[in-house]
Amino acid sequence: MVPLSVPAEPDVELLQAAAAGEPEAVRRLLDETGDLLYGFVFARVGGDRQAAEDVVQDVYLEAMRSAASYRGDAAVSTWLCAIARRRLGRHYERERRQAAAERGLQLVTAEDGDPGPDHAVEERDEIVRALGRLPALHRQVLVLKYLDGQAVAEIAEALGRSRVQVQSLLQRAREGLRHELGSAGA
Repeated sequence: MVPLSVPAEPDVELLQAAAAGEPEAVRRLLDETGDLLYGFVFARVGGDRQAAEDVVQDVYLEAMRSAASYRGDAAVSTWLCAIARRRLGRHYERERRQAAAERGLQLVTAEDGDPGPDHAVEERDEIVRALGRLPALHRQVLVLKYLDGQAVAEIAEALGRSRVQVQSLLQRAREGLRHELGSAGA
């Protein structure tokens, strides 16, 4: 058994030093993983910057609390993304509860008036914004299926629903996304 004070991997050492509050280690951890983690979360919260920042902050806090459990079997960024998946599940659940409480109210969004020169970036951003306008459950099933590559059976298990229900949700979510993308271009 390797003592905790002698990390076996550089990532283990970095994470333990950051969890101990060493400023250089914290800065290096954020520099090495921050952009990747933020991008991972940002796409999955429908382009909501505040939600992405909140989830990323929660991920780092949880990582610091559980740094001792990180064995270095995967890259620290991979480990952080696994934590992010769990945090995103909680985020989606909060969104669903909030949506149920606010049922009947509709979000009105302003149109962007100045499109950027790069069409691919503009198109991606429009998809992210369209995802953000979908109900939380629809956004969640699309993210799990198409961004995370999960099978319908895995999604059904994660959501506590049947495969048929998940297939139906996916169909409605795809139709909703098509509608949002079509109405954005109109």
